[in-house]
Amino acid sequence: MVFVSLAWNSEIPFRAALARGYFKQQGLQIEPILIRGGPAAIAALVSGEVDFAAIGGAQAVFRSRARGLDLSIIGCTSSTTNYILLGNKQTRTVEDLKGKMIGVTGAGTYSEFAMKAFLKKYSINPDKDVTLRAIGGTVLRAAAIEKGIIAAAPFSPEDAVRLIKAGYSLISNLSESLGIPQNILVSRNEILEKYPETSKRMLKAYIQGINLAKFNKKEAIKAGYESGLQGDPDIVSAAWDLYAPGLTSDLSIATAGLQQMLDEDIRAGLVDKNFTLDRVINDRILKIAQQELRTEGKLKP
Repeated sequence: MVFVSLAWNSEIPFRAALARGYFKQQGLQIEPILIRGGPAAIAALVSGEVDFAAIGGAQAVFRSRARGLDLSIIGCTSSTTNYILLGNKQTRTVEDLKGKMIGVTGAGTYSEFAMKAFLKKYSINPDKDVTLRAIGGTVLRAAAIEKGIIAAAPFSPEDAVRLIKAGYSLISNLSESLGIPQNILVSRNEILEKYPETSKRMLKAYIQGINLAKFNKKEAIKAGYESGLQGDPDIVSAAWDLYAPGLTSDLSIATAGLQQMLDEDIRAGLVDKNFTLDRVINDRILKIAQQELRTEGKLKP
């Protein structure tokens, strides 16, 4: 299983399942592998080096599938976007963003897409009413706000907690305001077809982990530490409060949010206009896993 970051919000469902032995109960031995960046994770999947990956943003999967690569989205760990939009002392509300510069990680990144979608939701034209500027990683975006280069930027929940304590303004928690899934599970159709039982067992364990992560804060955080995640307890606790609302309870595919992402890729000419969402979603085994857990009394109807 490949991951692209060690952030609690993206890893906690898997880590909870690992620490509580849910994979072992399914007869599986799972090895977490960290690969920096979605493109590298996609490359590892396509080459067959790994069988499953947890990545942020579905655009890379859309574009890879449109080029004929054997990839499918098999589950969503979040049904919303996990960013927290922070601003400087003069930028405290969505309305305050008008006429100002907002920092994003880079052009074409998920953070840029999320900001555009968020602004449109609040009737702010991202091409006319604000300026989006590629700044780089967390440290660079925070410094750019501090220096007045930008007025606002999106951050991960953990980084946001630290920055809010330092005096940055919380404009919006996108886990509550933007229904577009940021964290997804991906595999090759070849794996799903050749090893359906293994795939089902992996998903069953993952669903149990995400249930714990979403509904039992104390046990979820404890499991995270036990499985190797790190962080200041107060920050980890406050960050959980920010991202937990956006976790799915059973990995169900957030179809409406994915469609919105696909529509944007089609408008931008990055994916053919005839490409449809059903070509990139394969949740057949997920539905079987969900039903078996319900039958076993391990997942609420």
